[in-house]
Amino acid sequence: MLITVKASPQPSAKYGDTVCVAGIRVDGGRAEWIRLYPLPFRWMGVEQQFRKFDLIDVEVRREAKDTRPESFRPDIDSVKIVRHLDDWKDRQPYMERVMRTSTCALSAAAAERHDAPSLGMVTVKSVERLKIESFSEWTEAQKARIAAAANLAPLSLFGDVTKTPAELKAPRFVARYEYYCTADGCPRHVGQILDWELTALQSRLHREPEASAIAQIEQKFHTQMFAPGRQTSFFMGNFEDARKRHSFSVLGVYYPPEGIATSVGLFDLDQD
Repeated sequence: MLITVKASPQPSAKYGDTVCVAGIRVDGGRAEWIRLYPLPFRWMGVEQQFRKFDLIDVEVRREAKDTRPESFRPDIDSVKIVRHLDDWKDRQPYMERVMRTSTCALSAAAAERHDAPSLGMVTVKSVERLKIESFSEWTEAQKARIAAAANLAPLSLFGDVTKTPAELKAPRFVARYEYYCTADGCPRHVGQILDWELTALQSRLHREPEASAIAQIEQKFHTQMFAPGRQTSFFMGNFEDARKRHSFSVLGVYYPPEGIATSVGLFDLDQD
């Protein structure tokens, strides 16, 4: 069983039009990070298209092509939605069991060894800036991978698919947090936001003037998520490419009210 934290669809060099899903594995009393990849989310049936903070059942096997320790390949046909965790009170009993770390610790460990944690929950000390920039278009190589995936996904994954999803469109904006984690002497981090909520919000704002759309993204991802009285953390994840292992992106934001959130101590990534 898994509580999901969805990240945005990305054109993958190996798998084309796919979604990488980071989640908390909670079966057997555990609370461990897991990555489900590749997940052709747009090709999945409506009854299988889970939301952020859904509890799901899914069969997985170790992903041999990805050396990150949390990476598993899901059996798409096995995905079953158990229930949605509607509010912070429903989510907190699961999330308070997840160990916190810092981006500094994650990055340093990943730079030293290939089997270091590639996912983590980071308490944010402060956000200096939410930088939002226009995104022009997919590169030609990315377009080719998306087109190839569109041709192969129905045949190789589901056999008989009669409905083709709409074309995957490039995002209108790219957003990055400039922030400090809780590590002593943190030099400041820049993390691109890959949260599915940003993708969905941009889709709803596609007809808005640019200034209005940016203002609404800032309202959601800065003003609301870091409002006084919130205890805000990032769900962080890195890349499979060994050259980029030290670089972590923001896969999601967790911002419960302080009255609900439980303080959890940091853990040492170098600890056996």
